[in-house]
Amino acid sequence: MKSQSMLIIFLTLSLNLFSQDVKFFNQRPDRNFSIGLGGDGGVISLHHETLKVISYNLMIATEMGLGATQDFSISEPNHYYLSLPFNLSVCFGKRVHLFEAGIGSTIHLRINDPFYEFCVYPIIGYRIQPVKSNKMMFKLYTSIPYNLNFDSYIKLKNSDLYFLPIGISIGKSF
Repeated sequence: MKSQSMLIIFLTLSLNLFSQDVKFFNQRPDRNFSIGLGGDGGVISLHHETLKVISYNLMIATEMGLGATQDFSISEPNHYYLSLPFNLSVCFGKRVHLFEAGIGSTIHLRINDPFYEFCVYPIIGYRIQPVKSNKMMFKLYTSIPYNLNFDSYIKLKNSDLYFLPIGISIGKSF
């Protein structure tokens, strides 16, 4: 009887400690709002990201954005584009320093013209993701689409669309 009581007390304490740990990592911010330069959103973009916290060192990030870019002729562009990126990635690491790997896609809609470009790409990056709300987040990543023109590295094949494969995002977590 005494050993059974000790076992029940031990299990109760273990469950309480485990629930405290789960409660602690679930307090990590689960949304980011950021502004991006380069990368999948075009020259400049706004992103909203939702984070699904799996454990303290593992998250799944779903990001949607709205950006703007132009054709390759930087000084006198003929066309402007509205970019709609969507990304799904896994973030893992220690505390605030996380490695990111995933897949993304972007639809580039030409303004005042019924034309669009679509690209799919892998995402590899590094992020500083705060553990408390209302703190700054930072992300440096590369997204190289399958149809990137490897002669110039800044436009898509068979297109004059300006696409920078390296991006930087700075924003706020909440």
